Amino acid sequence: MTVELETRGEEVAGGWRDQDGFVASIRPGTGPRTAPRGEYSTGPDVGTPMPNVRCLDSFGQAFNLHEVTAGRPAIFIFLRSAVW
Repeated sequence: MTVELETRGEEVAGGWRDQDGFVASIRPGTGPRTAPRGEYSTGPDVGTPMPNVRCLDSFGQAFNLHEVTAGRPAIFIFLRSAVW
C-alpha cells in the first residue's frame, strides 16, 4: 500500500484553500494538513470484532471497549478532523 498526500490547493487571502474549501495558513500536504488520497485501509470492516484496545471517551477518560460492552454489540465511531 502506498499512501499519497493530498496537496491540491490554491493560495487565497488569509492562507491556502484545499479541495474541500477549508482555508488555513499552511499549504495542503504539509504539517497537520496531510490527508491521504487513493486506496488505503480505513479500519476494520463492519461486523469485524474490534481488537482489544483502550479508548478515550469524550471526556478524556480511558476505558476498555470489551469490558464496557461485555460481549454485547456496540457501535464504535472514529472521528477524523479535516483541519486542526
